Amino acid sequence: MALFYYKTKMNLWVKGEKKVMYVAKQHIQGTHDEDYIAEKLTKSLSMEAPEVLLAMDELTDQITSAVLSGQSVKVEGLGTFSPSLKTVASESPEDANTEKIQKVKINFRPDAKLKREMEDASVKYYNQLNTNHI
Repeated sequence: MALFYYKTKMNLWVKGEKKVMYVAKQHIQGTHDEDYIAEKLTKSLSMEAPEVLLAMDELTDQITSAVLSGQSVKVEGLGTFSPSLKTVASESPEDANTEKIQKVKINFRPDAKLKREMEDASVKYYNQLNTNHI
């Protein structure tokens, strides 16, 4: 397994000056859906795909319900899902109210094991892009 990157040109501000710079960007190899994950799990568990999909749906529902209730949910080996608010600061406590809430969000903090595995990931150059990239 490896992560792949490509090189691209960007206009960036460096020390107050706009410069053309080159950066490495993550190349996404595709997207897996719940059917793919269910198929993989059926090979390692003694469950059929419909049962795995049902369990995955229930997990999603339970995480959603808990987070919408203001609770954090820690899934060992995966990470913690927590509710969050984006707000505008106020000068007085009376002004810090629901009108100052711009957005209700969800935060995900990956588990330490997952973070370690990502830090140790192999990264390789993906030179097969035929776009405006370098």
